[in-house]
Amino acid sequence: MIDAPTVPEHDAHTSELFKEASVMALYVAVCLLAALAAVDEDAAHGHVRAFAIIWGTTIGLAVAHAFAFRLSAQLIGHGAVRRTDAEAIAAQLAGAAAVAVLASVPVLLVDVTAEFDIARLVLAGFITLSGYTVARQSGASTVRSLLYAGAVVVVGITIALAKNILSGH
Repeated sequence: MIDAPTVPEHDAHTSELFKEASVMALYVAVCLLAALAAVDEDAAHGHVRAFAIIWGTTIGLAVAHAFAFRLSAQLIGHGAVRRTDAEAIAAQLAGAAAVAVLASVPVLLVDVTAEFDIARLVLAGFITLSGYTVARQSGASTVRSLLYAGAVVVVGITIALAKNILSGH
């Protein structure tokens, strides 16, 4: 394993915030995949149902996560939330919102009958692109990066499907 390069503290903090946003974005993407896979597609409900699922799931996850993160930060901080903790929560919420916007674009652009399928593909594409980017940044070749990205999306989809199976959907 290659050690991460040492970076100045300001860059390290920015990197940490980007990591927090990325973690939340990937988490929400997998959960949205699960939520969108669990619904029966019904064009009669129109775009409103898709938006309700995307934004309801995202907001619910983000609020629950922010609550748990803040409470944990207070526990560790003896009742106080540090500025860096507040910034981390903000980054996480931004990551969640970014994925919800990404998943909402197909709802705005495609026919009601295809919106769930396209939104699922967009989310799977986001997860795949994240895996590809990780592999490329670690020095992997294009072919190895594509293989890694393929494995990452298979794991993400498997988690989403397992979530549905375990919850009875």
